[in-house]
Amino acid sequence: MNRDPFDEHLSWELRSLVEDADPPPTLRPATGGRLGRLPRPMILVGSVAAAIAVMVALLVSASSGSSNRQHVASEGGTTTPTTDQGAMVPVPGGQATPTTTPTPTSTTAHTTPSTKPSTTTTTTPSHKLTATEYAVGDWSYWGMTAGPDGNLWAVSTMDVARITPTGAVTRFSFHPSTSYSGPDGITVGPDGNLWFTEYGPGKIGRITPSGQITEYPAAAGFSIAAGSDGALWFGSGQGVGRITTSGAVTHFATPAQVGSVTRGSDGNVWFTEDTSKIGRITPQGAVTEFPVQHKPNAVTLGPDGNVWFFGGSGAGRITPAGQVKEVDSPDGNGWSSGITAGPDGNVWFASSPSTGDDTVVRLTPNLDVTAFTLNSHGGNLQAITTGPDRNLWVAVNGTAEKFSPPTS
Repeated sequence: MNRDPFDEHLSWELRSLVEDADPPPTLRPATGGRLGRLPRPMILVGSVAAAIAVMVALLVSASSGSSNRQHVASEGGTTTPTTDQGAMVPVPGGQATPTTTPTPTSTTAHTTPSTKPSTTTTTTPSHKLTATEYAVGDWSYWGMTAGPDGNLWAVSTMDVARITPTGAVTRFSFHPSTSYSGPDGITVGPDGNLWFTEYGPGKIGRITPSGQITEYPAAAGFSIAAGSDGALWFGSGQGVGRITTSGAVTHFATPAQVGSVTRGSDGNVWFTEDTSKIGRITPQGAVTEFPVQHKPNAVTLGPDGNVWFFGGSGAGRITPAGQVKEVDSPDGNGWSSGITAGPDGNVWFASSPSTGDDTVVRLTPNLDVTAFTLNSHGGNLQAITTGPDRNLWVAVNGTAEKFSPPTS
C-alpha cells in the first residue's frame, strides 16, 4: 500500500505534538497557585485536541495554496432610464433619444380608373365666429389631433404641445435647431401613443401621453394616419410609407408626390397627389389613382364613410368605390392646410384665402358650403381638428383657438 507524502508528514506532526505539547490553557494552573502534576490522561486529551486543531489548519492551508483556487466576483451595473418629461410653458422639455430601425422596401401595383368627377358650384356666405384663444409656443403648429388622454396634441417644427381643453399647455422638445423646416403631421396610434412626422430631418416620432419621445429614421412627409392593419401610414415624397409600432418601415412608390393621408372606411389608406389625383393604397401596397378637378392638398375620413378632400380652388368627396363629387371653394385663390370631420356631422377645413382672413369652411353631406371668419392672424391657419370636448380647434401662428360649431 503506497502512502501519500502528506500522510507521512501529518503522522510525524501528530507524534511530535503528543510527545512535546504543553497542556492546553484550560488545564494550566492559575498564576500564583501551587504547581501540581496533572494526571496523564488529561494531558493526552489536551494534546490530542491541539493536534486536531493543527491538522485542520494544515488541511485548510494545503487547500488554499492549491493552484485551482476559485475567485468569485459580483458583476453588474445600474440602469438609469431616460425620460423626456417636458415642462410647463414656456420651458421646453427634454430632447429625444434616436433609435435606428430597418427600412425594407416593397413593390406596388398601379391602376387608374377613368372616372369623370362631377362639380357643383355653390354660393358661400361668410359669418363671424367667436373663438377662445390660447398661446401655445413660438412656432407654427402644422398638425393637431385629439389625444387618447382627453387633451389636444399639436406638433410644430421644434416641439410637441399638449393642450388641455381649458388651455393649459405643456411642450416637449424634439429638435434642437431653428433651421429645421416643417410642416408636420400628428395622429393617434393603435398603441395609445401619438405619432408625428419630422419632415426636415426625415424621422417619425412617437410620444407617449406622459411626454417620452422616441424617433425612428424614415423619409417622412407632411402627414400621418393610423391604418386598419395596426400600423401607421405617412406621406413619403413620391411614395407612401408604413411604420409598425415597433419601428419597422416599408416604402411604397407612387406615380406622383404624396401630400395628406387618411384611413378610409374600406380598410385602405387614401392620400392626395400633386397631379390633381386622389390615391388609394391597400395594406398590401396596391395603388389606385382617381382624377379630380380641384387639386387637393388635405384629406380626411368624413362622418358619412366617404373620404373628403380640399384644395385651393375646391373641395369634394370620394366614395370607397371611387365616385367623386366636387364643389368650388369660397376663394379660388386660397389654400387649405387642414381638414377634419366635425362633431356636428359636417366636414370642416381651414382655409387661408387671398383676403388674409382666418377662415374655416363647413361642408355639409349635401356639399352646402359656408365660410366663417375667426380672430385675425393674417390668414395663416395651419391645422384644424375636433377636440375631445366636442369643440373645433385650429392652430394659427403659435396659438390655438377653439369654437363651438354653429347651428346655422
